[in-house]
Amino acid sequence: MEDFLGDLLRRIDDSGTNFSQQAYTAVGSEIMPLLKVMLVAYVAWYGLQLTMGTARLGVGEVIGRIARMMIIFAIVGSWANFNTLFYHWINDAPENVGRAILAASGTGVTEPTNGMSQIWQTANAAASAFAEQSGYFSILPSMIGIVILVGAGIFIAVALAVLILAKVMLWVLIGTAPIFIACMLFERTRGYGVGWFNQVLTYALIPLFIYVIAAFLIAAMNPELAKINAASGARTLTLADVAGFLLLSIAGGFVMLYIQSIGQGIAGGIAVGIGNAAGGMSHTFGLKLPVATVSNSLRAGRSAYRAGQAISNRTRDIGRDARSGTRAAMEAQISRQSTPPDLKQ
Repeated sequence: MEDFLGDLLRRIDDSGTNFSQQAYTAVGSEIMPLLKVMLVAYVAWYGLQLTMGTARLGVGEVIGRIARMMIIFAIVGSWANFNTLFYHWINDAPENVGRAILAASGTGVTEPTNGMSQIWQTANAAASAFAEQSGYFSILPSMIGIVILVGAGIFIAVALAVLILAKVMLWVLIGTAPIFIACMLFERTRGYGVGWFNQVLTYALIPLFIYVIAAFLIAAMNPELAKINAASGARTLTLADVAGFLLLSIAGGFVMLYIQSIGQGIAGGIAVGIGNAAGGMSHTFGLKLPVATVSNSLRAGRSAYRAGQAISNRTRDIGRDARSGTRAAMEAQISRQSTPPDLKQ
């Protein structure tokens, strides 16, 4: 069957990719001069601190920050680098996962969009078969055909609407990516970059869930579709033949409505975890580690001072005891020498 949904989505993807590339290049060219100045100031600032010996960070941490700046500089300045590292994976991974699930299901359908097109065309064939059974005084078959079209249309329309919404929002976010990627450089602005990453991950997961759910529903509907096609060809189609197909279509449309909430929940947890990990590492190596080193040095100095003071006090006490014993012996000797002989007896 003709994959009309696949052709439609490919045209939308081509226009969206072109928009993202042009927007990314335009925004990146606007902030590249600022990034170049920041790169020079970044290297000069830490180089001066290391030269003067006043740096709070170690050489390894300074090199790591400069390397991060260079990576951000390379990604923001080139759409090809961003496309290879991020956009290609974000855009193609959801459909590839859907293909893998369909291949494992053994239904013979290799493309998620092809399966959805097959669902719509089968619903049209079933509605046509019911319409042929209707007449002037028998409109119930036509009503059943309309119900079948509505059920399949709900599933496909909801999936297509959510999918297009996710793709459009993702393209807008990708177009503004240079600004938020640059925000990842500093700790105070990293929250904006993490928030942007949260939204990108949300709208990247939505197509993934749509294709995965569509793949499972296509695998479940495949026997129903075969039964409807056989009954339609023999002109023996009844309501019992389309009941399972209709229920699965309505259930699929209901599930599609909750995909955005699921994606936001998962993406929010991942983004918060990444943001906390990045902030924790930066705080640990940028602030806690130098402070801990200084604190340990001060603590060791205080311990050494206390130990020396204790040894000095002990030596002083020993000398004092020795002098007291000598004084007592001399006083006893003088007292003995000055005592008259008759008193000694």
